[in-house]
Amino acid sequence: MNDILWLTMRRIRLPLILLLLAFGISMFGIMLIPGQDANGNTYYLNFLEAAYFVAFMSTTIGFGEIPYAFTNAQRLFVFSVIYLNVGIWLYAAGTILGLFLDEGFRAVLFRTRFIRRVKWLGEPFYIVCGVGDTGEQIVRGLYSRNLAATMIEIKPHRAQQLQLKPIFGRFPILAADAGEMDALNDAGLDKNNCLGVIATTNDNNINLKIAISSKLIKPSLKVLARCESKVVADNMHSFGTDYIIDPYATFAERLELAITSPIKYLVQDWLVAVPGTKLRSELNPPIGPWVICGLGRFGSKIAKRFKQAGIDFVVIDVRADLLGDYPNSVHGRGTEAHTLKAAGIQTAAGIIAGTGSDVDNLSIIMTARDLNSELFVIGRQEQSNNELLFDTLEADLLARRSHIVARWILAQVTTPLLKPFLRELLKLDDAKVKHLQRRLATVLKGYAPNLWLVDISEQDAEGLRICQSFGIDVTLAQLSNNIRMDASKPLACVCLVVERGAQRIFLPKDSFELKTGDKLLFAGRSSARREIYWTLSDPNRLLSYATGVGMPRGAIWRRWYKQRHRKA
Repeated sequence: MNDILWLTMRRIRLPLILLLLAFGISMFGIMLIPGQDANGNTYYLNFLEAAYFVAFMSTTIGFGEIPYAFTNAQRLFVFSVIYLNVGIWLYAAGTILGLFLDEGFRAVLFRTRFIRRVKWLGEPFYIVCGVGDTGEQIVRGLYSRNLAATMIEIKPHRAQQLQLKPIFGRFPILAADAGEMDALNDAGLDKNNCLGVIATTNDNNINLKIAISSKLIKPSLKVLARCESKVVADNMHSFGTDYIIDPYATFAERLELAITSPIKYLVQDWLVAVPGTKLRSELNPPIGPWVICGLGRFGSKIAKRFKQAGIDFVVIDVRADLLGDYPNSVHGRGTEAHTLKAAGIQTAAGIIAGTGSDVDNLSIIMTARDLNSELFVIGRQEQSNNELLFDTLEADLLARRSHIVARWILAQVTTPLLKPFLRELLKLDDAKVKHLQRRLATVLKGYAPNLWLVDISEQDAEGLRICQSFGIDVTLAQLSNNIRMDASKPLACVCLVVERGAQRIFLPKDSFELKTGDKLLFAGRSSARREIYWTLSDPNRLLSYATGVGMPRGAIWRRWYKQRHRKA
């Protein structure tokens, strides 16, 4: 507010001084010139009459001569000052209009409004730095999970566009460099209800600066950053960044998993998918030689993973100096038929179009399919406006950088227990994972699940606390059943993890006994989530369901029943 006041006073100081001088000269001049009343007596305008006349004269409203008709001397004076006042008023109005059109002033006004909205933001929120395709998906995901966000976007026109969208208009957005400490502070870095900082700009160094600044100012704050450079990522790790995602390395890791264990890849994909979207069917990439086109940031990471897994592949790249480490390589772009033939495309199991150009990748896919229609096709998409073209090609798998980052960051910020579960999932044998997949498929009905964390604390689990006071144990099966119905009917959810202190129980059995303080990660339908919270909050219903006997409502009657139960 001080910045706005200072800028305003600096710009309108001269017009204001001129207005006051012109008004004062006009007012005192008309007061000093004698006039006549209706009887011909000499009459001088008083202060109020003079001020009133000059006000409507200078603003060109023109109510007339008051309180009596002017003499020629008065009219001559008015004639001399009327143009002076009107001219200064026009000058002042132009200056004020120019002030509001000034980019610097509007930026300060925009920032002041942003700071005020952040100040009054009472719900838990994340600071999202960089609201491009990735940031936009993250904010939408936070909103769908009942979390708020403050946003920092370096491009002013992008910030203005986002404000016009329904979801983004609900949250404050600032057009500034997210690497500046002032911008992070204005976005609510020091607020108690700030849950963390998410850095998703296109510049690795800016993301590093955001991560370092956030950790230095508030070490306990959760920081999640996107980074595609190992050197920068190591620097982030040294400052305690909680989660760092390299979209291409993540895709390469999951592609290797899809080839070596398709069922684990499928379950992983279901759990990190956007809630409500259609579930992916099992991929089953073929076993055999692969052709990788492009050895940039994307292709090199896939080639490294394939080499570690012992998967046969041939690389194609236009830069001959990058091919030295790969004995099976072809020099070329990959868009030409002869280059693909030299790489053995006609007998290959699959092709990865991974150059940095969307046009080249589209061309590679089309040419490769002409040569081998049975290929398993993986494409890399860089520009979001090419999404329709890639969808039309119907590739088996697409690497969309923004989708990868958004999905995995949302999984981290909304369900922190998911990460250790996904690690544990890789250790399980395929038979157990297949069993889990069948359970999920039964409750999900073809659509991606909601993930939620149930924290069984004293204030949020009245039903469990009352049951324990009666000496009655509540099992996971009882919590996961619809207790409003007379017949037992399991809810549409699967418990993935139970955290009890430092202990984690993965895929607990239905007979698992719950205790106060447990944290449970569920995957399933939102209706199941509502039922579980209702069960925990209704002590009478849970007690009746756990004992099989109708329990009286009310604390007094429960106390009476409890005493009888102990005597019995």
